[in-house]
Amino acid sequence: MPDETSDIYCAYAPFYDGSGQIRFAILFAHYLLGDILPRHPVAGRRALDLACGTGTLALILADAGWLVVGVDRSPAMIAIAGNRAQSVDTAVRPHFIEADMRWLWREMPHTTDEATETLRRGSFDLVTCTYDSLNYMLTEEDLAACFSTAAEALAPEGLFVADMNTRHFLEHDWGEVEIIERPGFIQVNRSRFDPATNCSTMRLIGFVGDDHSGYERFEEIHIERAYPPETVAMLIGAAGLSVEAVYDCFTTQPIGERTQRIAWIARKR
Repeated sequence: MPDETSDIYCAYAPFYDGSGQIRFAILFAHYLLGDILPRHPVAGRRALDLACGTGTLALILADAGWLVVGVDRSPAMIAIAGNRAQSVDTAVRPHFIEADMRWLWREMPHTTDEATETLRRGSFDLVTCTYDSLNYMLTEEDLAACFSTAAEALAPEGLFVADMNTRHFLEHDWGEVEIIERPGFIQVNRSRFDPATNCSTMRLIGFVGDDHSGYERFEEIHIERAYPPETVAMLIGAAGLSVEAVYDCFTTQPIGERTQRIAWIARKR
């Protein structure tokens, strides 16, 4: 289903980890395994990672002994995740599937391979959705669809863990201009927040090459929307999940007016 997110993470995918984005997944994995799950335990070790990107979080969970399925709608990101799964030795081999997390259960490919056989409704002890992924849902209907996907995936007493940027972060703390330089790659981000829509629009321009042979240019537009916590809690509840905790992300402290990112913890009762 085409929408505003259909053309992002295509040209950028090969440079995603190298531009420093991989650090968030590593940090969140430590937060999940070290802080969240000890406080909010689950019975088993089956995990579904929605909007998995290049698969870093899924691979870390797999190395910790979890049976993991990663889902992402970007063919380029899923290809990288799949290649990494083949080249990295983990305790359990993760599976990666190209699919839209909003419509996962209606868009599942009609195949019998091991990956799709592993993806079953009501079979997961943990569902994750991290690194702004839910902020890319620009309507309440799309956000609700993601929560419904998570609820359908979870076994009874299973846990949903997600993060979302706050309006305070998008409006005040996300810089207007950012430049990232790596060998053979330059990235320029320009962001603008619209208070009327609660949306931040980032124009990402990348240059790939070198000073001798020249550079190729690509461009992507990334739009994130901030939602009031009350709206998010209402939509999570409507999906059949019970909010168990709301944390200032990467801590176990309550959120405040200047919280940049919220960690949502919800359980399927």
